[in-house]
Amino acid sequence: MNDQERYDRFLSALGFRAHLDGTPADGVDLTDLDGEPVDPAVRLHVCPQRLARHVSDDEGVAPSARPTLDDDPDALDEAEAASLQSLLAQIEEAILVREPGHDHLVLVDGAVRAVAADQVPA
Repeated sequence: MNDQERYDRFLSALGFRAHLDGTPADGVDLTDLDGEPVDPAVRLHVCPQRLARHVSDDEGVAPSARPTLDDDPDALDEAEAASLQSLLAQIEEAILVREPGHDHLVLVDGAVRAVAADQVPA
């Protein structure tokens, strides 16, 4: 799976749980999650390349690119899906525990953090 395919799959999965506004190329605004309003809405700063770096292991290898003993394509796809599901859980947690004024979600150090607008990395 290439970076764009992974990103499209991620946005599709996120779209099942959240209402998304924005241009997916530079991030999306989440206005509700699991039917509950997110107030104020949060901006998830993500692009195909950031997402790929986030789900990659310490050697920079994405789950779908890791070899398996039996080279089962379904096992590779399951590893990728598990990684993306973990990211969705991290997003939910970041939204729930964010401090006032921290309305921007960023992918950093294997986690999702809620930060203020002036703390968003370039």
